[in-house]
Amino acid sequence: MLGITEELPPAIEKSTTGVVAAIRSEPKRSEAERRRPAGHSARRMLAIARGFQRILEQDPRRPEALVGMCLVALASRQTEAAAKMAFRAVDVAPGMAAAWVALGQALKAVERFADSEQAYTQAIRLDAKSAPARIGMGELKIAEGHPDEACAEFEMVLRRRPATIAAHLGLGNALALMGRNEEALARYETALAFRARLPEAEFAAGFVLARLGRVREAEKRYRRALAQRPDFAAAWINLGSLLREQRQDVYADAALRRAVAVRPDLVSGWVNLAILERERNRPEVAEAYLRQALALNPGQVETLVAWCQFRIAEQDMAGAWRWLCWALQRNPDFDEAVNLHGILLHKERRFAEAVETFERAEALGNHAAASNRGNSLLDLGRMEDALEAQQLAVERDPLSAGARYNLALVQLRLGDWERGWKGYEARWNFREVHRAPRVFKQPRWRGEALRGERILLHAEQGLGDTIQFCRYAALVAARGGVPILEVQPGAERLMRSLAVVRAGRARTAAVGSDPPEFDLECPLLSLPAVFATTVDTVPWTGAYLGADAELFAEKQAQFASAGRGLRVGLAWAGNPRYKADSARSVRLEALLPLLRSSNVTWISLQKGEAAGQLAGLPKDVAVWDGSSSDRDLAETAALMAGLDLVITTDTCIPHLAGAMAKPVWILLPHLADWRWMQETETTPWYPTARLWRQTAPGDWAGVVARVRGHLQPLARSAAV
Repeated sequence: MLGITEELPPAIEKSTTGVVAAIRSEPKRSEAERRRPAGHSARRMLAIARGFQRILEQDPRRPEALVGMCLVALASRQTEAAAKMAFRAVDVAPGMAAAWVALGQALKAVERFADSEQAYTQAIRLDAKSAPARIGMGELKIAEGHPDEACAEFEMVLRRRPATIAAHLGLGNALALMGRNEEALARYETALAFRARLPEAEFAAGFVLARLGRVREAEKRYRRALAQRPDFAAAWINLGSLLREQRQDVYADAALRRAVAVRPDLVSGWVNLAILERERNRPEVAEAYLRQALALNPGQVETLVAWCQFRIAEQDMAGAWRWLCWALQRNPDFDEAVNLHGILLHKERRFAEAVETFERAEALGNHAAASNRGNSLLDLGRMEDALEAQQLAVERDPLSAGARYNLALVQLRLGDWERGWKGYEARWNFREVHRAPRVFKQPRWRGEALRGERILLHAEQGLGDTIQFCRYAALVAARGGVPILEVQPGAERLMRSLAVVRAGRARTAAVGSDPPEFDLECPLLSLPAVFATTVDTVPWTGAYLGADAELFAEKQAQFASAGRGLRVGLAWAGNPRYKADSARSVRLEALLPLLRSSNVTWISLQKGEAAGQLAGLPKDVAVWDGSSSDRDLAETAALMAGLDLVITTDTCIPHLAGAMAKPVWILLPHLADWRWMQETETTPWYPTARLWRQTAPGDWAGVVARVRGHLQPLARSAAV
């Protein structure tokens, strides 16, 4: 691809990349159910219900049977029937604590939390030592979002009865919701010590292990839970989400499909399938799954948020706003909805409002919001505040690849390359940068001594990146390795001009073809970290790329009659698929004041659709089309070799000119890419470059006026 993507911009993160099932998302199962294979439980439940029904036929006011029927109804998700049975139980036996516990469970199931609390409170009044009442109250507090209060209830039970498994599980869940994952894991392990085959504990342990970044262990726990209970839908969902995070999409799809087969009424299963299909670039399928989720529960805020995220991915901002409004109407304090509000404000460049909104999302507990706030602060020009926000985001969630990546970009921008390059490696775990990174059987080279090993140095992002970092091939060779530069087809012939390649100490290969055999691999953009590059140690011994003599002669002949005066190459637009292209690229018409400079012969180095803008120039402006038909960058380099100056926006062209040591003026937006750092007019990467920055967002006119003022004296000198 002859695209010109140099680098992805700081990423706006969502709190979760998937909807993970809640720790306790399914009805509790009896001991008998746990020990029976899937498929038997429904028959067993029916038999129990018939037994209670026979008792009630003989004595309709038998409270134990009414409580039993309530619990059977809850287990089979007949919540309204369960509530009716519980109300009858407390009506006939108001002094029976178990009846009030059953009523609390039934009312909690229909989200009548205040009434549920009253029922549990009455049960505790009747029997202060009732473990079921305390456990029920604790689970209610978790459902209400008060895990600290829930802890007190579970701890009270455990002080009296240390072997109460349900209390250990409940306390673990409360601790997990408070972010105390190691303590939660210890509680689940204690529960498993009391009962080895306990799928709920294995599932919950997998949940917190995933949070702790212990992904392989988490997967084992989920699979262990499923081996014990194959119809555990929440475990299938979490396993699918985990596999999707590991980019194992086929296996993730199978797990999530199994979840909805087991529990077609479980909204989170359909939402997770929608997220997976959205990431697989199958929006029609994703939308169908979201519609299924919406049909099951039109008011569930998580589904509304998923719709908002989907519309953002489809670049439908109006639709995204509509879904967000519905989500916030449903729950104005749902942290991910508030975070998405900030994201939409950021996308509309309402950065100050976005900062305030992200602050509110942070206060509600959203971890990603701090990093997103840092991105908005960056666009406001508040660099130190942005750095502080990104550092805070990493402190709060050290396992977040997005937060570590965004922090690294700020550090690189501010010249802290020692930390920045190390943190930049987080991009490999950040799906916004690398959706499906290549996997090699050969190990990664990390700077160890070499004795002739062949190292594949492979391109991973844009052409500009390849040109900027291919210089490191010479350093790898100096370390004793044999570099194999695997680059985009459009750059492969250009790479042959590297001195290390011409000397036979390195080879080139094109991405998409089978590379030669190699022993180690390293991405080109990881080489600055390997060599611990600082602002003062950027590799530069002079021009490291050049033009082929034969191609140069052809280009010289082609433009021999182009005119006299200063010959200036021009490029104004990058790859339109680059996320921040609208900020860095301009329309050619915006450069008209510059193009009307006297004694200048303009030669376009522009490729792609933007080159078509040449046809719309006024008749008094002449720009020669030099590169729209170039087959690759080697031909562009041949034309550039005969120029006096290159003026360009942030595309691959300034990298090519800088690598050839040609004078190059780079026109930059107010917030330029991290590699151009901040406020400087020069760059250590290319000593022959001069940076011209906007003084205000979108102010290309000011940049053009300043450049024209400096160009005219040069043009007059060239004419003398």
